[in-house]
Amino acid sequence: MPMPPAADILIVAVNARYGHCSFAARTLLANAGVPAGRIAILETDLDVQPFQLAADIVARRPRLVGFSVYLWNRAIVCETLSILRRIAPDLRVVLGGPEIVTDDTGAWNGLADVLIIGEGESAFRKICEDSLGNAVKSEIRPTTPIVIETTPEDLSALALPYELYTDDDIAHRTLFVESSRGCPFRCVYCTSCGTPVRLVPLEKLLPEFDRLLARGVRAFRFLDRSFNAVEEHACAVLDFFLARYPQRLALHFEIMPRKLGAALRQRLAAFPPGVLHLEVGVQTLDAEVARRIGRPAEISVALETLQFLMREARATVHADLIFGLPGENLAGFAAGFDKLVREFNPPEVQVNLLKRLPGTPLAHDPRFDSLVFNPHPPYELLASDALAFDDIVRLQRFARCWDLVHNRGRFSRTSARLCLADGTSPFARFMALAERIQSVEGRLHALGMTRLSAHLAGFLESECGVSADEARALVAADRDIFGATAK
Repeated sequence: MPMPPAADILIVAVNARYGHCSFAARTLLANAGVPAGRIAILETDLDVQPFQLAADIVARRPRLVGFSVYLWNRAIVCETLSILRRIAPDLRVVLGGPEIVTDDTGAWNGLADVLIIGEGESAFRKICEDSLGNAVKSEIRPTTPIVIETTPEDLSALALPYELYTDDDIAHRTLFVESSRGCPFRCVYCTSCGTPVRLVPLEKLLPEFDRLLARGVRAFRFLDRSFNAVEEHACAVLDFFLARYPQRLALHFEIMPRKLGAALRQRLAAFPPGVLHLEVGVQTLDAEVARRIGRPAEISVALETLQFLMREARATVHADLIFGLPGENLAGFAAGFDKLVREFNPPEVQVNLLKRLPGTPLAHDPRFDSLVFNPHPPYELLASDALAFDDIVRLQRFARCWDLVHNRGRFSRTSARLCLADGTSPFARFMALAERIQSVEGRLHALGMTRLSAHLAGFLESECGVSADEARALVAADRDIFGATAK
């Protein structure tokens, strides 16, 4: 096997899955100011073993290695660094990303040389320049990392990284793009809380998108926290795609559930069905809970926006709800879930447990001291002021069952019968189904389609008044859509 090419500086990206391309690694590389051949990206995913990742890094013989650290890869990065410190003690290590925060720097003692807190392109460029210029003596290693706290980047001054996507990336993987950074909301659980909104200048951005289209890119997944934070900018981006609309185009945005202006509505409604894939962060339908977590409490506006996106813009909408929010009990969450499903029936409702991410107000505001969280990634809630641990366990089972049956789209007819056939609460139905599966299987993971189908047919018959023949036929019709893959 040929040896991998050597590089003085190596940017390591441990992605959540193989199909994702790391935007962070590419924007760091594009802005590092390092001559080609002296810097490279090593990209992998969560299937990698720390031993193998350390071996791959050492084989490239870098002087400096940088990692972007996220909640999904923190454990792998920590283990890999522990190995590297023993086998490559002179290697200089730089860490950045959402897991690197001011009140957690001690966790990296002995593992890292430099920690970058905040957006990192400019700071990483300076570190690269110092490293290649031998400004830092590797033999004098401090016991605690140097901490660099950055200010938000000027997006007009950054180089865009899109030419670093390879033809193989374009053919086989998910490509990420961004048109803005920051968010005007101040949600206490979000790492973007308090980060100012900045726009990538259109005169820089749109020609890059044009080149991606010319190279065959047909799916654009935007990283913007709030694509419609500045509606004039959002309209200009949408106009670009409307003017050049190719076949099979898919645009994925995160939309703020706020009042939409007429110009933005006009653009959104102009796309054919299926082009727009929109994440809408509803989070809660309780106005008081929304106020408590720093979100707008105009629930009626959020619901009207959702209605427009689904029925007039004909977008594929993924609505997000969070359970475990301060002050929201099980009955309150159930009421919001039922309203969302009954009135809108989105193709996907993501039901997520509240997490206390490092650096967010939720992690240090004394108002939330009564909430109990797992201290290790993914930092999920264990108990709140309104939910006991047992409640959260049950809600996790419900969320898993909902995802298996509804969100994945494999049982669309069956899910509709469970949710919408009569006046029964969709939440209550799926909670009862989850409890039934748990009581028989002892779990809701590692269930094959055959076992899950049997549970669905049995539940339809025993709890929903459906005859045995009709229940089996309904479930079988869903499975037939997926054919031999639905095992």
